[in-house]
Amino acid sequence: MVGSPALTRILPLVVAATSLVIACKGRGGLPPETPPAIKGPDGKEYLLLDRGRYKGFYDQWGRLDHIEYDSNGDGKADHIAHHQGEKSPRSLDIDEDFDGRMDRWEEYDPTGRLVKVGVSRKHSGTPDLWITPGPGDLPARKEYDDNDDLRVDRAEILERGLLVRVELDTEGDGKPDRWQDWHTGRLGAEDLDTNGDGRPDRRLVYNEKGRLLKMEPLKGE
Repeated sequence: MVGSPALTRILPLVVAATSLVIACKGRGGLPPETPPAIKGPDGKEYLLLDRGRYKGFYDQWGRLDHIEYDSNGDGKADHIAHHQGEKSPRSLDIDEDFDGRMDRWEEYDPTGRLVKVGVSRKHSGTPDLWITPGPGDLPARKEYDDNDDLRVDRAEILERGLLVRVELDTEGDGKPDRWQDWHTGRLGAEDLDTNGDGRPDRRLVYNEKGRLLKMEPLKGE
């Protein structure tokens, strides 16, 4: 597992984004001064407010689009806060190991509340783990892409940070076909979809040592 705070207690990095807004004097709109126009890597034209390591990019109407921050001074942005015209960022991209590729992504709702964190466990530049926060900044749901097909292969549901259920997609079709019960701290039972209709039709029951006790059909099947 990755040694990221997101995997135990979710610590949003929106503080960095707030610092960017202050440095660029952003309020969701362009400051009084008129910055020069440049063309970004995406081909769009922006008004650039350069504050050294902080750079604010505004659209042609003077609305704050995004802010880039070079925290280690290597000439490459390792924090990008996407504002979409708002004072608070809607998402934040972070290069935590300064290798030029983003490896953490944070999403926020309009009130500034953190709603999801993405992590690149393989440092590939794309997320393969998404974490949804719950009460107390503890993870409530973790979604894994284990085979790099950009689909969720495994989802873990947690209560107060403890694993209670696992959903697995063993067919690679984007739909779970195995549902595991972990409420007791171990695998107690597993429901299976054996006919591909998206609904469980068989149940496996395990003892406290993880040995299969019985397999039974579910009602209605």
